[in-house]
Amino acid sequence: MAKRKKRGRRGLYNKRLTPDEQVAERETAFAAIRRLYGEALPLWRWCGRGDCRRHKRCCGDVRPCLKRGWPQMPPSIQSVAYKEVMAGGPRRLPPATHTEWELRRYPPSNFVH
Repeated sequence: MAKRKKRGRRGLYNKRLTPDEQVAERETAFAAIRRLYGEALPLWRWCGRGDCRRHKRCCGDVRPCLKRGWPQMPPSIQSVAYKEVMAGGPRRLPPATHTEWELRRYPPSNFVH
């Protein structure tokens, strides 16, 4: 007797999550993407915290540093950072979820405000 094939799980990912779980997953993905932008950009130059300038990286919440530093970056650095974040940052981290993978491909204006 032949074994039955298992039904594919393709397309069922978001159907298993409640709306609250989807929102939580998106927020987690946005936070991870902001951290990647913090690693890809020299935001520590505009930061007021001594720790960030000393370690030459963002050591706290990236959101205010991105808000302050993003408009001051030339477009060439912004596009390089966008491509680097799509690749996983300087450490080439793979996305934790499919949602994060999708959101990495959106323009950076969604994450810096």
